Amino acid sequence: MAENTTDRRVRKTRGQLRQGLVRLMREKSIQDITVKELCEECDINRGTFYLHYTDVYQLLHSIEDELLVEFERVLDGLTAQSVLAAATPSPAMCSMFELLADNADMCLVLLCHNGDMAFLEKVKDIVRLRVLDEWGAQFRSNGRDTYDYVYSFIVSGCIGMLQCWLEKEMPISPREMAAMVRAGEGRHGAAVTAPPCRKTPLPPGAETARLPHIDGERG
Repeated sequence: MAENTTDRRVRKTRGQLRQGLVRLMREKSIQDITVKELCEECDINRGTFYLHYTDVYQLLHSIEDELLVEFERVLDGLTAQSVLAAATPSPAMCSMFELLADNADMCLVLLCHNGDMAFLEKVKDIVRLRVLDEWGAQFRSNGRDTYDYVYSFIVSGCIGMLQCWLEKEMPISPREMAAMVRAGEGRHGAAVTAPPCRKTPLPPGAETARLPHIDGERG
């Protein structure tokens, strides 16, 4: 019983510190937050803080690591076959947005307000290693460079969409967000596997033809 009581107290204290850190990161970056300021925000003494963390960076990284572990767990079920072959969003894709919604307070500050760029790069690396490298095998017939461009386009677009969703306080459901991403994946996949465009020859003389000068140049 005593052990359970201690565990509850630990979870409560760490939850308070997490919530306090989120509130402060809405106003300033992690570099500008001190242990003293955080403890005052949470009404916790500094000695209690140091029983759990060495500094605010360790607190932030512990939160990030927990999110990344959950993110990878969700991605385990997000394969190319399960996503591209389905007419509706896969359960794993819906779970990914539900994870973001459940942790919206922290995701908002990490991805949007005073965010941690290192965390964002870790997310991108996970997506590349766990998802897009698998999908890329289907898309590399046109060359590695094409795949890299499309990868950058898709990931940047998805992150931008997540930021917009979080900043608007999630006006649509996780399932609706998953459906939007699913619709976009189908279009991007078709675009990558499409044959490269051919350059249409110009008519004779077109390369040397001059356009009229915009300031009314006279002959």
